[in-house]
Amino acid sequence: MPAPDTPSAVAPVSLGLPGLDDSIAVLARGQVYGIVADPQSLRLPLLARLLHTTLSAGGRCTMILPGDPAAFLSKARLAGFDLVWFEQNGDLELIRQRADPLLPLFRGGPAPVLEMIDRAVRDDRRLLVIEQAEPLLLLSDPDASLVTTDGLRGWAARRGLVVLAAFTPATRPQREFLSLRAVAEDFAGFAVLREHEGGAVLDLRHWFAEAGATPRGSLRLKLQESGGLTVEPAAAVPGRAGDSGLTQVVAIERALDDALGAVRDASWVVIKHHAEAIESARRLAAGAIVLSFDRATPFRALCQAVSSIRRVAAPWVSIVVRERGLRLRLGQQIALTRLGASTVLSGEQDDAGLAQAIRALSGTAFMRALPEDLEATIAAASTPLAPQLMVTRAFRDMVSEVLSASEGIDLPHTLLHVACDPAKAQQLGTLALQRKVRDAAMSVDPSGLWLFLFACPASRARGVAERVFGRIHAEIAPGITAESSIGGIARRLERLAAAVGVREGAAPITPPTPALTPEPADTRES
Repeated sequence: MPAPDTPSAVAPVSLGLPGLDDSIAVLARGQVYGIVADPQSLRLPLLARLLHTTLSAGGRCTMILPGDPAAFLSKARLAGFDLVWFEQNGDLELIRQRADPLLPLFRGGPAPVLEMIDRAVRDDRRLLVIEQAEPLLLLSDPDASLVTTDGLRGWAARRGLVVLAAFTPATRPQREFLSLRAVAEDFAGFAVLREHEGGAVLDLRHWFAEAGATPRGSLRLKLQESGGLTVEPAAAVPGRAGDSGLTQVVAIERALDDALGAVRDASWVVIKHHAEAIESARRLAAGAIVLSFDRATPFRALCQAVSSIRRVAAPWVSIVVRERGLRLRLGQQIALTRLGASTVLSGEQDDAGLAQAIRALSGTAFMRALPEDLEATIAAASTPLAPQLMVTRAFRDMVSEVLSASEGIDLPHTLLHVACDPAKAQQLGTLALQRKVRDAAMSVDPSGLWLFLFACPASRARGVAERVFGRIHAEIAPGITAESSIGGIARRLERLAAAVGVREGAAPITPPTPALTPEPADTRES
């Protein structure tokens, strides 16, 4: 293989996916990116292509991985990317780092981990790939993970190279999900790669590449015969999907306040039965189906209708479920969203709010994977979530489980913090239980009361607080703060856990030194 012509000093670091615009593909020097990809059949070809593209452009790379480097090279070759020549020539260095928590490296906290990375990566490298990065970034320890990733970002900026960390949360304890979402907030880019309809979807949660910021969105990927990935051209959006003023809406009569008013609009069709909704969904190229959750509609029947509609509807047909006289619990909302519902509207929304929600969904294609087992999905939603006042560790683990379950389906949650002394916080928590707060978890720490409201958007959270705390609310209102983004919630909870000493048996942490001095070492295997 001939040597690349491009000097490594100016070699771009690119994901290299065919069909992917350079505004997304070319990564910014001095930045850290994170990609979640549980299936090895997707993760390995993506990493191999990233390395091959960068190496072919003249950039030298280092990869830290927990397994056998020879096995990685063999699988990469089978996926269509021969990296052996680059490895033999010294342009690619593969370093095996066993992720054993008993090793002194991991027991010592962030400092020795960052020092190992600094020694392992030579000055002429343009790219560092960390495969299965959870152990190396100490995600099992909330405090240590923040220190480690902060140190890694500073190190990447000083070195002027790109760091891409690949994560496999399905193979890790669920409590690490919060740590991952917390540290990912400060990454230049964070994305999720998942299987979808025989191919894959790359969900960009936030992405700042060399060319600037990219709006949050999803890219369809096609799996080639060799195992490599290519970006599928975006399908043309039907005219009605792109024009919110012409969106066709088919609504169950019970879902509307004024069904007679709706039928005066030529773009609205009012029906009475789920069977009609399913048949209408087959004919729509774009638009919305509006269903109702009420006393006349059992939850099982609603789930079956949502599942049937989603499987026959075009991607640009949205499914809106509207609460009418009854309220869906957290598990039920998660189940409906997994089965294909685009959004769930509370009973407080009027017909104007419904129309606004439908307009907001216009032109948005549905690209989530659907569960294979309808009955199992319904059964998982049948257990009600009782409000509890919990110790910090249990509180963090429960919130982590809920956020993980609702990851990727845009279900709103809100974390409230009431600043007060612990005795007052305990009283407030007891009061909330007495006043029957629903779908909530609470914990008390030295800074006050933490109240997590499941499936509650920030716009409703303060109203919930007023109802729960009653006459006391006016007194504590100045000290109430709210966080509704998943990354923000994760970061606040990780800081809470660190502040009260919630650890997973980690040794005391020594802060990293301001500058890490490279030391001569054999880095072929650490």
